[in-house]
Amino acid sequence: MADPSLHPTLQRQVKRVGLLPSDLAAVACLPVLLERVSRCYAEADQDRYLLERSQAVASREMGELHAQLAASQARLASLLSLSSDWVWEQDTTLRFNYVSAHTNEIGNDLATLLTGKRVLLDLAAVGEVEARQFEASVASRRPFRNVVFGLTQPGGQPYYLRLSGEPVFDGDEFRGYRGVGSDVTAATLAQQRVQQLARYDALTGLANRSMFLQQLEHALVRAQQGGTSLSVFFIDLDRFKAVNDTLGHDAGDELLKAVAARLTGLLRGADVVGRLGGDEFVVLLDGDPDTGMLTRVAGRMLARLAEPLHLGGRPVQVSASVGISRFPGDGADAASLLKCADTAMYLAKARGKNNFQFFTPGLAEQAARHMSLEGELRQAIQQDELRLHYQPLFDVRSAELLGMEALVRWQHPQRGRLAPGEFIALAEESGLIVPMGRWVLETACRQMRAWIDAGLDPRRCSVNVSARQFAHASLLDEVREALASARLDPSALEIEVTESALMEDPERARQSLEGLHALGIRIAIDDFGTGYSSLAYLKRFRAQTVKIDRTFVDGLPGDREDAAITQAVIALGHSLDMRVVAEGVETESQLQFLHEAGCDKVQGFLFARPMAAAQMTALLRAGGKQRDAA
Repeated sequence: MADPSLHPTLQRQVKRVGLLPSDLAAVACLPVLLERVSRCYAEADQDRYLLERSQAVASREMGELHAQLAASQARLASLLSLSSDWVWEQDTTLRFNYVSAHTNEIGNDLATLLTGKRVLLDLAAVGEVEARQFEASVASRRPFRNVVFGLTQPGGQPYYLRLSGEPVFDGDEFRGYRGVGSDVTAATLAQQRVQQLARYDALTGLANRSMFLQQLEHALVRAQQGGTSLSVFFIDLDRFKAVNDTLGHDAGDELLKAVAARLTGLLRGADVVGRLGGDEFVVLLDGDPDTGMLTRVAGRMLARLAEPLHLGGRPVQVSASVGISRFPGDGADAASLLKCADTAMYLAKARGKNNFQFFTPGLAEQAARHMSLEGELRQAIQQDELRLHYQPLFDVRSAELLGMEALVRWQHPQRGRLAPGEFIALAEESGLIVPMGRWVLETACRQMRAWIDAGLDPRRCSVNVSARQFAHASLLDEVREALASARLDPSALEIEVTESALMEDPERARQSLEGLHALGIRIAIDDFGTGYSSLAYLKRFRAQTVKIDRTFVDGLPGDREDAAITQAVIALGHSLDMRVVAEGVETESQLQFLHEAGCDKVQGFLFARPMAAAQMTALLRAGGKQRDAA
């Protein structure tokens, strides 16, 4: 029978050794011993109970803490995924070994993109200063802030990231870096675009003025330190405005891009090509070039730029004028060298364009005179300093006065009367030829009306129209208004256009000629034989008169080639139902040759020099007779 005073565990132990409760009572000391052992068992049970309760409470609390931590981690992960920032860790070699879940703007996973890559080896710092500062921070195990790095993504797109990090230590041992990063691709590309626009020409991609001058200054420092030389080429296109006016600005832009490509293709990688604006280009030749090398480069440059190209489906050909300055002889700084090259370029234009000139000390004074003359010419148009003279035109056989050609003169306040050769090229170059041509047209029409009102018969007056004026969209309106203002019949006016002006844009020229014909204006092709001389184009352009240039007349009758060309032009003109005029006739032998060759009209000093309106009035009153027929 069990003893209820004993702990069940103790009772099992007593029973296991074969003792009965009566046996326990037989030993006097055993009850006390067993009571104490039983109490120990009871205390052990109580301790175990308390431990189990404590473990249960701790387990429940740990579960709650784990759930809270998991929720916190989920919230952090969610916020990081929504943020532009992400977290990362790097090992001691600055290799990414952890990147938080994140995708960039084009959908690439950053963990896949960056894990395993090393900063400064697989990723490049944007900017030399930033790279040096980053390296210094890493070398001294200091934090770094907002350093931008770039790499190329699998699809070839650039990716830029901004990192901020701090070092990680285990005791004193450096374990790497950890920090945050953000995608700054859009902002970096935008900044690069701004810098591109600030340094490079948007149309051609060449260095702009600011960038070119900066590069030139750097080259000058190197040349000064090394005792070497360098050169600057200033290039200006000769017929760019005509292309813009006739074919439009889109064609002009295409021409500028073609010129940029041609210049870049000609030069070495170390040379710098820039565009200053408009149709002005500059080239820096570094590396101690000598005069022979500069001459060869300039020659190749002119030949390459003069090659025909197609714009808007039309063949176009332009030339260039090039000025060259050299360091150290022509200047010690960028501004001086550029100015000297510009001055030399203007000399190249003055000497017929499509050539190059080196700067010389005398050019500075010449350039100053040139600029002063341009300002004076502008004032001359406004202040009525221009004058018209008239050169009579005679029939070869009868010596009858058939009309006249209006020629502009400049009555300069200090220098006296200036011939066209002293200012027409300047007027063409500066664009003043357009208002000047308008003045000539209006004045000639008014003078014709004055002679007619005086009862005289001036027959017909020829007015020269420059290439730029002929290409101007307002030409037809200006002719119409000049005729209406003077109440002059269109048959009394003849427009002279040079062969080269017609060939700049044949289709536009054809349209302009048809417009003039519709007004009743006669057309003369001036300086025939000095330009393209294409028979196909001569047939295409409707004209009533062709003029033989004086350069062919000068050699008559002795020069066989001049004689053959003159006879051919006369025969050609007549076959196309055109009248033929010979310019610059100064000798009887020239007149006799032209008479026998069948030329129709002549003008030149043999008959009469250009004369003022008053002298022309006197000639008209005298019946127009200057000499007997040939």
